[in-house]
Amino acid sequence: MAALLERAAPTITEAPVKDYVLLGKIDFQHPLFAPFSDPRFSDFTKIHFWKYRRVDPSTLPGARVIAEFDRGDPAVIQIPLGRGSVVVITSSWKPADSQLALSSKFVPLLHALLEQSTDIPPTKAQYFVGDIIPMSSSTTGYTVRKPDDTEVRIDSGGAFAATDQPGIYAVSPGGRRFVVNLSPEESRLTPLPLDRFTALGIPLQKPEVDPKIAAQRANAAQAFEIEGRQKVWRWLIATALGVLLLETLIAGKLSGANRSSTVPTP
Repeated sequence: MAALLERAAPTITEAPVKDYVLLGKIDFQHPLFAPFSDPRFSDFTKIHFWKYRRVDPSTLPGARVIAEFDRGDPAVIQIPLGRGSVVVITSSWKPADSQLALSSKFVPLLHALLEQSTDIPPTKAQYFVGDIIPMSSSTTGYTVRKPDDTEVRIDSGGAFAATDQPGIYAVSPGGRRFVVNLSPEESRLTPLPLDRFTALGIPLQKPEVDPKIAAQRANAAQAFEIEGRQKVWRWLIATALGVLLLETLIAGKLSGANRSSTVPTP
């Protein structure tokens, strides 16, 4: 570190670890961890660190802590140096230090680290309508041809924000091409719940109903309820009549049988 930073080496000590430590706080806005900002990929709790070194970032001018261990000690530090920066990882991916090399996040992390050493802007797997496309620095600027063959001129070091059409965009000079797709939200036909609109800050007002129409609806609901109750009473009355008729028939049969058994024989 002293040779890279061209300054006196900071105080570095071996941190005592009983079992293991985990990454507790990560800056997913930083380009190094931006590929993992999606909640599906932001879980680092399966990577155990058995050894790491304590570095005080306050002794490094301009240092930025990108990730911390769950103890609060820095795990990844970025230190500006000239036109670039030095990234310090206080542990390592050796099996004796951590499980980082065995994780599926290891290769994307190294790839993001290498991208920081080039002038090529970070690219996403896919872009959607409305996304802002970063462009690399240029002294002459760029011209972007949109899917409808219109051209947009952007200045040096700017970003392209006119992604209002799905299709293929071509950048000149350089021949760079990128695709802009419709957001998957456009294909979801399930109605959104009302609380989603409230969370987005969209005011929801109940529609005003004419008092006469409201009274008619209330009367219709009351009549429907009364009719439903009458139907229940009709079934109860019909059941009672059926039981009474059945009892009458049984009583008639029993009385006839009794009369026949009491007739004297000649």
